[in-house]
Amino acid sequence: MPARGARAAKAQAVQLLRQLAVEHEHSQPELANAILDRLRESLPEFFADEDVAYDMQGAVRANADRFGHLLSHAPARMSKQLPVEAADLLQSTIQHGIPLISLLEAYRTAQGLALEWWQSRLEQHAPPALLPLAARTLGELILTYVDTAAAQIRASYEEQRRTLDNSPEGRRAHLIRRLLAGEPLDIDAAARTLNHPLTAYHIALVLWRTGDGATHTPFADVLDTILAALGPVRALTMPETRQRTYAWLSTSARLDPAPLRNVGIPDDIRVGTSAVRTGSDGFVQAHLEAVRTATIMRERDDSSGRIATYEQFELVALLSRDTDARDRFLKRLLGPLAYASADALRARQTLRVFLACGSSPTRAARQLGVHRNTIAYRLNTLASIAVANDPHADWHTHATHRLELELALHLIEQLGPLAKPPATR
Repeated sequence: MPARGARAAKAQAVQLLRQLAVEHEHSQPELANAILDRLRESLPEFFADEDVAYDMQGAVRANADRFGHLLSHAPARMSKQLPVEAADLLQSTIQHGIPLISLLEAYRTAQGLALEWWQSRLEQHAPPALLPLAARTLGELILTYVDTAAAQIRASYEEQRRTLDNSPEGRRAHLIRRLLAGEPLDIDAAARTLNHPLTAYHIALVLWRTGDGATHTPFADVLDTILAALGPVRALTMPETRQRTYAWLSTSARLDPAPLRNVGIPDDIRVGTSAVRTGSDGFVQAHLEAVRTATIMRERDDSSGRIATYEQFELVALLSRDTDARDRFLKRLLGPLAYASADALRARQTLRVFLACGSSPTRAARQLGVHRNTIAYRLNTLASIAVANDPHADWHTHATHRLELELALHLIEQLGPLAKPPATR
């Protein structure tokens, strides 16, 4: 029967898509990165602020993973609930005044790229007779997924924006956003409205949750602990998303940030802080520094501890504004030593100690506890790597190159080694 044959063909197409999803289960980061690269070009408003960019990255990766899971279980019913990371992006989109149409355009852009990505892999596996039906089924699934998400986003965006606009917290957040954007405001009037001294000394904080565990320490409890360590200061807070909040600690007396490093922070919370800044301009600068500190802490995963100050990462922050340029710099200077391996770690340690010892092999050998000839052998190996990366390099004698090497080694030490590039086929 034709109907029975159509049902059988449909079942074969769905089974093919399931197999395709299982086979590419671990390739979702590749798709997510392609989407993010396209969004950086077409919708830069989502990448002007580092925290919004972080939320966008989380949302794209969560949606890519969820659709891959749904495809592997097709024709499973799609959830109308957004992934948690996508809900966070929605919140920060509203907080930063990014229009709804931009967020919807981001989803449609992702839809087109996802269709291309899955289609190209389907064409490599599908029998020619089954390809048209499988491709049509794939397109319908992606369209349904994005349509469902878009409907939820439209409803939630309007509801959350109305709630925010009509609440005291929302009006306060709007005024703070205007300050951070550098709009010309009456600072004294803004300080009275916020009930916060804007011309004082400031330390800004970014607090965020980590992981998906059951523990959810209230941000207010963490702030109380920090306030107790710093002494008499005024706190201004601005909730950003379910997972993140901003704060400013201010006082007319000069702040001493040293006690912050010894504050006990719960396992599920991380805190990035600024340097001490002063005045209304310092209020803005402190926030930017705290956001930058938080970004570097997330890059380092948990290796920087639960709380970190801007001063710890100031050099890294200055050298990491353009992360692609930073990674190219590390690859040019260190070549294979920029990546994670036991041999690369030992080589970087040798080079760092050698430079710190004034380029003295004898002193370096003494500090590392090895024979001087071992140091000489390692240095010759390192020199050959340097020449392979840059035929004009002579880091034994060239002061500028030595400075670049020291900076590269410092970056690796602070941020960790680069991820291995995917193997070429």
